[in-house]
Amino acid sequence: MLPRLPVSLAAALLALAAAACDSPATSTATATAPAGPEPFVAPDAPADPKAAAARLASAGTQPDSLHLLSPGRAGRLALGMSEKSLLARVPAAQLTKTTHVYKGVTYPAYLMTDAQQPTAPPSRLELVGSAATGYTLRRIRITDPQYRTGEGIGVGSPFGAARQVYGLTRVRSSEGDFVAISSQQRMGWILDENSLPADHSADMPSSAIPPATRIVGVFLVK
Repeated sequence: MLPRLPVSLAAALLALAAAACDSPATSTATATAPAGPEPFVAPDAPADPKAAAARLASAGTQPDSLHLLSPGRAGRLALGMSEKSLLARVPAAQLTKTTHVYKGVTYPAYLMTDAQQPTAPPSRLELVGSAATGYTLRRIRITDPQYRTGEGIGVGSPFGAARQVYGLTRVRSSEGDFVAISSQQRMGWILDENSLPADHSADMPSSAIPPATRIVGVFLVK
């Protein structure tokens, strides 16, 4: 038979046991941080293209083949291609037909949504020609930050980076946009005019544009 413990000692032991039961268990597992939102997907708010552009630009995201900008091309689209070829390459579900006016004449155009990111800003595809001879793709206007050149320049990039890479010299108004045109790349870099004085000239040397001015769109024109 075990010796009987004094009442005071037994009470102390019971108190220690109770305290141990109330203490939280120690775990060595490491919590996994939840993944951040997709570039155009916010959990409780509409998509924010400007925020997406900033994230993509800061991450230095390089485009896949469907979002690569190169002279005369934007992914699978090429300037000068026929409307028939355009409709064969892009699923009808991604296209909304509209119109645009060029030199006083109304021509067909399409708004193209992105298959990978349907909430991204649609690209505008503008055609020229006639019903008799057929229409061809003259101009592509892009505000989707997924599209970038091989050098990583696109919507959301600072203008200073584009100027350094492509040697841009002049910035001027063109078809409603304030752009720096690269004849070598056959692209126009649309700038955020909100960062410039309201009375700025419609034709400026690129050296007069603050390097931090953001690119808000890109157009390719034949």
